Amino acid sequence: MARNKQLTQLIDALRAEVGHAVSVSVGVDNLPAIKQLIRRTQETLYDDFDWPHLRIQPTKALAAGQRYYDFDATLDYERIEEVVLWYSGQPHMLERGIGFGDYAQFDSDSGIRSDPQLKWDVRHTGTKEQLEIWPIPSSNANKIQYKGIKKLNALTDLNDTADLDDQLIILFAATEILTRQKSQDASAKLSAANARYLKLKGRTKGAGKIAVMGGGLNTELLRGHTIIRVS
Repeated sequence: MARNKQLTQLIDALRAEVGHAVSVSVGVDNLPAIKQLIRRTQETLYDDFDWPHLRIQPTKALAAGQRYYDFDATLDYERIEEVVLWYSGQPHMLERGIGFGDYAQFDSDSGIRSDPQLKWDVRHTGTKEQLEIWPIPSSNANKIQYKGIKKLNALTDLNDTADLDDQLIILFAATEILTRQKSQDASAKLSAANARYLKLKGRTKGAGKIAVMGGGLNTELLRGHTIIRVS
C-alpha cells in the first residue's frame, strides 16, 4: 500500500495500467480528463468510507462571550464524529443539535453565558459554515476537541499528493476507462479494484472478538482459560 503519491505519478501509473504511452509528449490533449478522473475517483472512495488514517483530533480554545468558531482548516466539518468539551481537566461529550428549547434556557441571541458548554451545531453565519457552541462560554478556561476526518487533498497541481492508496485509485480509474473503450480487460480490473478495496477496509477493523475455550465469546480476559484471538 502506498499513499501520498503525487498526481503526476498517478497519471503515469494510470496510463500504464490501461496500456497508454507514459511519455509526457503523448496524450497531452486528454490530460485534463485524466486528472479529473483521478480526482473524482479519490473523492468517491473518500466519501464511501471513514478511512481511519485520515481521522484527526484538533482542539480549539473557547473564548468568553464567543458563540461561533471557525472549524479547523484541516477538518471536514461534514465528517465530524464527536466533539468533547475539556472542562476541569476532563472530557465531556457534547450533544449535536441546538433547538428552541435550549435557547429558552440560555438565550444565545441575548448573549446569555454559562459554563460548562453542553451542545454544538453547524451554522451558516452569512458567508460560511461555523461551529456554534451552546451555551455561550462565560470564561476562557475551556477548550473543545473534535474527532473527525480530515479534508481531502485537492489533487489539482501535478505535485499534489493523494491521501488514499495509489493502487486503489488507479484500478478503479482504469476500470472506468477500459469500460468506455469496451475493453475485455475492464472486468478483470474491476475485480482487482474491488479485491483491493475489501482488503484495505478489512485491515482497518483491528482485532476481532476473543474466543474463550470452554467459555464462549467474551471481550474480557478470564483467568484459567486459554485465550485465542480470531481475526
